Amino acid sequence: MTSDGPPENVVQDQVRSLLENEMIRLWEPPYTTENKDATPELKILAEKYALQLCIDLRNVESILESLRCTSLQGLSAKKTFEDTGLATIRITYTSNGKRKEKTRLTTKLNISAGDLRAEIAQLTGMNEGHVKLIMNSKVLKMDRSLAEQNVKNNSLIMVMQITVTEEEAKEQEMVFQEEMKEQDECKAKISRTRKGAEILAQHGENSNVPYLEIADQKGRPIPIPAEEKKALLLAMTLHEKGRAFMKKRDYASALLYLLDADEEFGKCGSELLNTVDNHAVLQLEVVWCFLQLEQLDCLRDAEERLRRAQTRLNNCYGENLERLYNLKGSTANEQVLYLRLKLLQGVVLYHKGKLQQARKHLNEAEILLGKLCVDDKKVVQLMSLGFTAQEARLGLRACDDDINFAASHIYQRREEKAEIRRKERAERKRKKQEAINSLVALGYSEKAAAKAFRSANNNLEHAIEILQYSPEPFYQDDEAGPSTRIEISDEAINQSHQKRNEKNVKLWKRFWPTSQNMKRTTLT
Repeated sequence: MTSDGPPENVVQDQVRSLLENEMIRLWEPPYTTENKDATPELKILAEKYALQLCIDLRNVESILESLRCTSLQGLSAKKTFEDTGLATIRITYTSNGKRKEKTRLTTKLNISAGDLRAEIAQLTGMNEGHVKLIMNSKVLKMDRSLAEQNVKNNSLIMVMQITVTEEEAKEQEMVFQEEMKEQDECKAKISRTRKGAEILAQHGENSNVPYLEIADQKGRPIPIPAEEKKALLLAMTLHEKGRAFMKKRDYASALLYLLDADEEFGKCGSELLNTVDNHAVLQLEVVWCFLQLEQLDCLRDAEERLRRAQTRLNNCYGENLERLYNLKGSTANEQVLYLRLKLLQGVVLYHKGKLQQARKHLNEAEILLGKLCVDDKKVVQLMSLGFTAQEARLGLRACDDDINFAASHIYQRREEKAEIRRKERAERKRKKQEAINSLVALGYSEKAAAKAFRSANNNLEHAIEILQYSPEPFYQDDEAGPSTRIEISDEAINQSHQKRNEKNVKLWKRFWPTSQNMKRTTLT
């Protein structure tokens, strides 16, 4: 192919589209003989398509022959599976030389994914412990059989190499438990991330401390059923971890986290997913990882994910952003998501050979980009007034680059957030006092109840355990017993804490910074 021509995969998709439209079967006569050889008719067809697509004849001939051979291999694999039960699995991976490679394996479908991983590692020369298998955008579980995970004859599996094995991650966890000095959250691995996220979600169910809230565009908390909230928080934590790896350009690791997050989002109700934009953003970032990893075999899945993202955004904001405008009075900042969507749609369609549709989406992305650009000098002026660069950019976008309106807008947003925080603090204080009153009603002093509640991280059930472990009796009121109230000893608190899983407590502390950095979900 000439250097200035379209990429091979684009030409291949164009040729395949023509074959489908004309219902041509290259593996049958007149294009294939009984001996499975190509006929002169194949060259005639190549000349026709080369003229139609304005592409070099040799390239079209090569692609047609490749498609014909692939079809024949598929038929042979199907017959082998019917006769022997041995399935053919298509494998794509990146070699040590950073080249994209394809191969095939024949295997029984009752073996585990771990056994298949061992075969792939031996075939490709990869370190088995560093290999993850992905099919249909889902990471295969190593302890389950291929059949259980819907792997079929002629399935396509993508092989990903990660930088650290699960065993090495466990060793790092042991070092962390002993020293408690490692602070680099990006080094946490998938298994530990999931566990930490589960602990955070569980903490949210049992605590009055809102370590993480689901809020609308103005910062008001959104009420969500407990089960859906747990799944949503777990999905958001995994999503945030994936984004951290994306910032480091470790797209292979990021993709694994993002696919896990997508699985957790799937446990949330459709009504919830139509209310928040996080699931739509996740789809955009999965597709970005596909493109960065040059996984062009995933283009069909990428196109479906982008369609899903557009549906979610439309449901969340309105077909013409009318819901968003009614709520906020502007739509500029959220249009960044539509810019990313249009850009990715254009790139994916280009690689699928749909050049006219790709051009349309890319032109729309360019128009959006022009609308969202702000004057750097105005950003500097707003920063001189004490605003952050992010506040300045968002304010200018929301106010059509008008610096005076932008300053007022930022002040107003700050006041709205401050008012919401004041109300939240008052509500937390009220709930805390209610819990302390409940403990006082059981016969404990207010001072002891407050200390127990504080030591229990504002968990009422845990506070009761702490009080029950106190070695001294408590009196029913201030008139009875000694004049000095009995304090809760540190020993009592420690005894109660020992009943808790120490590893979970450490993981909870470890993942607190992640929860603080997570994006608040949007829109009621």
